[in-house]
Amino acid sequence: MQLSAQDLSQSSAVTQFLRFSLSSDMKLLLPVKQLAAVLKIEITKITPIPHLPTWVMGVYNWRGEILWILDTAHLLGISSWQQQPISTAYEILLLEDLTVEASERRYLGLWVRQVGGIELLSLNDIQSSSTVYDGVVPFLRGHWLNPSGDVLSLLDGAAIFNRMPA
Repeated sequence: MQLSAQDLSQSSAVTQFLRFSLSSDMKLLLPVKQLAAVLKIEITKITPIPHLPTWVMGVYNWRGEILWILDTAHLLGISSWQQQPISTAYEILLLEDLTVEASERRYLGLWVRQVGGIELLSLNDIQSSSTVYDGVVPFLRGHWLNPSGDVLSLLDGAAIFNRMPA
């Protein structure tokens, strides 16, 4: 099947986003191109590091590299992973810093409550909204209303990297 010029221009405007939740009422999106993987990590494999912000859960050895694991909900001012139901393993989104050269790539692990599916949408469908948690604002690129009526917030991965302590 051959795509027309119109199909190609429309397909290039469509971006893939991973849908996930931090709580029952907080659904979010991150661009798939900013994600390297989705991991399931046992909590006992995350080593806490003292004297860091409370939203830093600790570090994890990922393929021989030190991976910082962040409590995404706590970072955004919603809740803490410690307030969630106890589990032996957690869903971690592996966020990749695309603002640096490939040889200097950095990664962060973002703890999330539940990973959903992939949403395809145009950046033109993203809109601003005044109904957000205050802590989300610095990390927010906008909102999208999906066909089932759910409001999903689009996060900016670069803003999360910029929040990391030096």
